[in-house]
Amino acid sequence: MIDIDLGDGHTLSWVGWHPDDLPANRERFGVPLPSLERMGASIAHKKPDGSDCWGHIYFNLPEVRAHFPASNIWQVESWEPLTISPSVLCMLCGDHGFIRGGRWVRA
Repeated sequence: MIDIDLGDGHTLSWVGWHPDDLPANRERFGVPLPSLERMGASIAHKKPDGSDCWGHIYFNLPEVRAHFPASNIWQVESWEPLTISPSVLCMLCGDHGFIRGGRWVRA
């Protein structure tokens, strides 16, 4: 997995989705099975105490909307450099910011 340095102590790693070709997956997800190189991302950062923390986001794609909760979906405004909306709020530590032009911007 390649990390992208967003600055301000944040790195982003793409998350793909490639379900195994199994009968249960064909029944659940349909045929052809979804195959996404970038279904979402993991955002690594530090908690206020300096320990490691990660937040996860899903992108607003038809395959994602069909199988994941709508409340956890972000709109990609630009892939390169990455810009998404709305802001990202870590539910574990409260870290909050935007990804604009491939950079982390604190909220």
